[in-house]
Amino acid sequence: MEMEMIMPAYYDSNIYVINKKIIIDTGMTADHVLPSLEKIVPLENIELIILTHTHYDHSGCAGAILEKSGAKLSIHEADAPFLSDDNLSGALNFGSRAACPFPDIVYSGGERIPIGRNSDGEDEYLEVIHTPGHTVGCICLYERNSKTLFSGDTVFSEGGIGRSDFKISAPEKMTDSIDKLTKLDIENLCPGHGRPTVGDANASIALSKMMSERLNP
Repeated sequence: MEMEMIMPAYYDSNIYVINKKIIIDTGMTADHVLPSLEKIVPLENIELIILTHTHYDHSGCAGAILEKSGAKLSIHEADAPFLSDDNLSGALNFGSRAACPFPDIVYSGGERIPIGRNSDGEDEYLEVIHTPGHTVGCICLYERNSKTLFSGDTVFSEGGIGRSDFKISAPEKMTDSIDKLTKLDIENLCPGHGRPTVGDANASIALSKMMSERLNP
């Protein structure tokens, strides 16, 4: 798997470009996001946008990218209805209006999204893991060959966890969601905000579970 990361502006989510054709999250500041993307890949080559959840800082640029690329948009089915809701998407918190179209693809968890083949000729997939907590439809994406987890706002590096006090949060499910991640062999953690963890990311996720147990007893 080839992965390139964009950290556009202070409040934007991290953006991950996979094999120069798939984007995980889009940020929200188009003036920063689009030029940064175009340095990596022609926008018309983008085939799929995967949103880890509905919040505007992760989805706000999806419409602009779709308009220039013709890519398909995907998200978990539980979060899909909130993409066009100014309030529940959090767009109003950033002085904006939700402008994200309804997704072409919705996930329920357990899907394997093909992303290509590695240098050994092995098929590569992003596995969709439903991790409700931060929102009811949060997902993480796991690539087994590289042992890489794209965690959205479920967990962050150094034991951080996402807020679970939004109207569309599910705080009672956060710890169980993180517990799913502790069962995976994860070397690299690529979160929705902040720097990735490279090497022994399971230790960071174990700390995140402890934090969640304290905050969501």
